[in-house]
Amino acid sequence: MPSIVSVVGKSKVGKTTFIEKLVPELQRRGYRLGTIKHDAHDHADIDHPGKDSWRHRQAGAQTVALSSPSRIALIKEVPEELDLDSIVAMYFQDEDLVLTEGYKGSNKAKIEIFRSEVHEELLCTPADRLLAVVSDVSLPVEVPCFDLEDVAGVASLLEERFLRAASDTTMIVRLDGKRLPMKSFVRDFVVGGITGMLSALRGYRTPSRIDIAIRLPKQQREST
Repeated sequence: MPSIVSVVGKSKVGKTTFIEKLVPELQRRGYRLGTIKHDAHDHADIDHPGKDSWRHRQAGAQTVALSSPSRIALIKEVPEELDLDSIVAMYFQDEDLVLTEGYKGSNKAKIEIFRSEVHEELLCTPADRLLAVVSDVSLPVEVPCFDLEDVAGVASLLEERFLRAASDTTMIVRLDGKRLPMKSFVRDFVVGGITGMLSALRGYRTPSRIDIAIRLPKQQREST
């Protein structure tokens, strides 16, 4: 699963602006990035009244997908807020790193954006898994402190801590949605067997990702 790093800080401190600069810097280095914006007040809605997708939801659909040749958007009602690991596991498996804006209370590594004109002290400490501070002033902290414009420095820190192993082979197997623990030698054996068999098929080209979904017949499910 991709690593998750939360960019945190007070309102209007510049979290979105910094993420806007950090994402292309990491992409330039060859990594795939995903982002999640946390709305603690439940105001987030990409579905506007009068639109077809809004009418579908008003009619009672719990999940509405908007699909085009280049992108897909999903609107799904949930009984309670999903935790970050669940969101990333379901929707961000293609990425090397997921940056979140917010989630100050999560157990993920955090980069805090600090401006002296907005607040007087940091929101996070190393106990909150504070990874680094990005600030307009020098601060006496136990973690690296970067200037607001030092996007390259922050990118290098993330690359060193989280991304250099992103090219390693990964495999996730879920049985009816529940992840199956797997040791590395089993993973390597299964990946080698699958890629070996698929490579013998017409039309095979070396992929960056392989997706296989297997639905067992009812008789087999009942006999196990």
